[in-house]
Amino acid sequence: MFNLPLLSLALVAASSQVMAHGVVTSPTPRTYGTASQAACGTGAIKVLTSDKYGPIENAALKTDTTYNANTCHLFFCRGYQFSDNASNVKVYKPGTVVNFHVDIEAHHTGTANVSVVNLATQTPIGKPLFYWPVYTNNSLGPADWVKNETDFSATIPDLGTQCTKAGACAIQWWWYAFNKQTYESCVDFVTA
Repeated sequence: MFNLPLLSLALVAASSQVMAHGVVTSPTPRTYGTASQAACGTGAIKVLTSDKYGPIENAALKTDTTYNANTCHLFFCRGYQFSDNASNVKVYKPGTVVNFHVDIEAHHTGTANVSVVNLATQTPIGKPLFYWPVYTNNSLGPADWVKNETDFSATIPDLGTQCTKAGACAIQWWWYAFNKQTYESCVDFVTA
């Protein structure tokens, strides 16, 4: 005999394991292309492209012999390559307020930030532009979700000449959920 409430709970739990989670949708973030495919390989790219919202750990579990750890840094801009996104570089002056929208498909409590990152060294430049010590608290219901977790703005600081060439810098949204899942989106930009 089936226990319908128990079966329903099991189905919800199973579906939450495969449900998508979060990604920046505005400004347009990096996506994959042929360079990403060549660097990250078939297994990882298949996971990243089948669920652009999913945690990076899922792709890391599917790396295969076509994965190149020297060129595909899954935990930096999701491994997506600048060369696939060179035509989508934004131009911002210092002081520009950039509006972001993050599409959150599943809330997992964690911490998050938005930072300007140096693409060569894969390190933040200066302090985060935005920081959430608690992000997407999954104990809250939809009526209580914090609006600035999905819609917020960040001001471009004076970065001197660090970000004047395409491929030098990106704005990275980074979310680490305490259930050991990482989400990232990068927006390539130059300062003018």
